[in-house]
Amino acid sequence: MDANVLLAGASLILFLVFIAYFGYLIYHQQQVEPEEKPTYGVELLQQHYAPGDTVEQPTPYWVAPIPAAPDPLEISANLDRKIIAGAAMLFAIFGLVGGYFLLQILPDSSGLNLRALGAERQLETQIHRGKNLYANFCWNCHGKTGQGLGEKSTETGQPLPGKPLNKPDFKYANLVSDPAKLKTTEDFIRLRVTRGKPNPPPNFSMPAWGQSEGGPFNDEQVSQLIAFIMRGSDDDWADIVTIREHLEGVPRDAKGQLVVDPGAPPKAPTGEDAARTYCVTCHSFDDGTASTVPQAPNLAHYGTKGPLNDQVKALKASGDPDWLFKWVSNAPKIKPGIIMPVWLDKEGGTLDEATIRSIVQYLQDYK
Repeated sequence: MDANVLLAGASLILFLVFIAYFGYLIYHQQQVEPEEKPTYGVELLQQHYAPGDTVEQPTPYWVAPIPAAPDPLEISANLDRKIIAGAAMLFAIFGLVGGYFLLQILPDSSGLNLRALGAERQLETQIHRGKNLYANFCWNCHGKTGQGLGEKSTETGQPLPGKPLNKPDFKYANLVSDPAKLKTTEDFIRLRVTRGKPNPPPNFSMPAWGQSEGGPFNDEQVSQLIAFIMRGSDDDWADIVTIREHLEGVPRDAKGQLVVDPGAPPKAPTGEDAARTYCVTCHSFDDGTASTVPQAPNLAHYGTKGPLNDQVKALKASGDPDWLFKWVSNAPKIKPGIIMPVWLDKEGGTLDEATIRSIVQYLQDYK
């Protein structure tokens, strides 16, 4: 059972117990405490002294009444009112506490559930702040409507480099019926925003935005951006253009459209650049220098002199002109168990065919 339900029930029971307890005290006092009548002058003396007792006074000219000792009945005067006042304060306290917990367990559809209302207000704030983050940092690559590649630069006419973010696959409403898929999607977006995604030139790379990866966003800002991407409405996405219009120095073209210009793409890398980017983790390219991984051969003259293992020698001897390309693309396919990973993207790697062929050409032309 929900803890809030238990707390609300316990609070209600305690409230009823206090009502019964204080009701009993008031009733009991009325039964045991006689009605008190005020006494004055001689009556006050008669209350404390027997008839015939001599009372000495400091002066013969004036006889003052001797004050009585504190009377328990006088001390307890108005006790019932004090009890009622204290009970009322306690009832108010427990009533507020009980009411708070009661409002926690009401159905969300009632509009009175405090927990649901708080979560709704927090989500609205997250979406609003995530919308502003997107308008300031993500708009140039992913577009004013979040379509990314589906939108084109108003300046170059070329598709934007960012992937689509405003799409059905990311919508909370489409995923809420499948909690596992919802969590997987949210984790994927969080990881991609936090870590980014490096791509080989001439493709654009998505930078890392999370502070844990050297970016500018803290964890809460990442959550705000995710809330906007997954839960933002069509009106929220339409607000991006309005927000951009209020930013200073936003350029417009002759038609009055906002200009989206992510900048010129980087130049395509040479084969040497690609080889020294992806291969130096395990291999050395300097003559006489051992590779970082002992099993990995030195690649200084690998394309012309080797050393080649038996499987690669057999592939080369078969006369296949693409023997080195096939080896670099998917070495485990040729020699199962080798530690060299698959590189060709079509077979599960991270490099496209053009990049691998440029590396192969560099290895074969190395002097």
